[in-house]
Amino acid sequence: MPSKPKSRFLFLAAQLIALSWLPSALAQPAMQVRAEPVRLAPLIERLPLSGSVISPRNSQIAPQESGLVRHMAVDEGDRVAEGDVLLELDSELIRLELQRLAARREEARLLYEDARRLADEGRRLVGERNISKSEYESRLAAEAAAEKRYQQLGIEVAMQEVRLERTTLRAPFAGVIGFKMTEQGQWLAAGSAAFQLVQLDPVRVQARVPERYYSEVRRGTPVRIRFDAWPGDAVEASVDRIVAMSDLDTRSFLAWMDVPNENLSLAPGMSAHLEFRLGDENSTPVLQVPVDAIVRRPDGRIVVWVVRDGRAVSMPVALGRRNEQRIEVRAEDLNGGDLVVTLGNESLREGQSVIVAQG
Repeated sequence: MPSKPKSRFLFLAAQLIALSWLPSALAQPAMQVRAEPVRLAPLIERLPLSGSVISPRNSQIAPQESGLVRHMAVDEGDRVAEGDVLLELDSELIRLELQRLAARREEARLLYEDARRLADEGRRLVGERNISKSEYESRLAAEAAAEKRYQQLGIEVAMQEVRLERTTLRAPFAGVIGFKMTEQGQWLAAGSAAFQLVQLDPVRVQARVPERYYSEVRRGTPVRIRFDAWPGDAVEASVDRIVAMSDLDTRSFLAWMDVPNENLSLAPGMSAHLEFRLGDENSTPVLQVPVDAIVRRPDGRIVVWVVRDGRAVSMPVALGRRNEQRIEVRAEDLNGGDLVVTLGNESLREGQSVIVAQG
């Protein structure tokens, strides 16, 4: 067994070796860093999203009457205005029936006028007591029946005129003929699609917006749009409508923008890249720091290094909106004007002395 003096000597030697490392662990040299002040101001965020071009109106156009296609006025790819004739059905039988009904209505008019003359005469004679009561009432009844018959035939003529009008198929809105589903000489049943009509001016650009922006993306929000088909051009637009139904799978909602397309340079199905401009100079001021000030720890925490009395102090923060340069932060002990480290913050240690570089 070793003697007690020798054991005591070995213990003291180990202690001295351990203490020899203590100054280097405690005396960390001051580190030179760059820092910028925390800003309290409105934050204008630019939210980039992908979208697609769609048609605001895309409809299969069908006649409301059955008939033989007598004339085709348009073909696929033709541009039409609202009310333009697309096709005409054979309307000869409908025209003849309209003539027959019009003649019967004219006959009914003459009979009604005669019955009304006799009734007026009866009204005069009954006052002079020169007509029996039954004869008088018969004349009144004949007048009423003739009037009803005249009105009924007037309605039948109006109905036939509507049928005749419906043998001409017109464009319900301005657009381009996408597909043609019938040809001249073909029998077309009422309700059977004859054309696909697609509105192309304006076109609609739609994008799915994450639900966390639901309170910020609203009607009138400015949007800059670029299209892959025209990479050098950008279109300034604004949100026209928000579809408040959130998609359960993507947790997002739809935003629509209508874009003029007079020269038809855009077509449904094209891809679009959108940049939503959220907030403006009149928005509520928020605490914001440079993006470079944010440090993400391996354990998931997000911190900024604040310079306090010449030393670096880490401060956990919650993040909000951001743009290319700055990001909104929320922390209990962070104030506007505090200095946060933007360069050198990845290797700092808690309480380490720092020297803020000038310029």
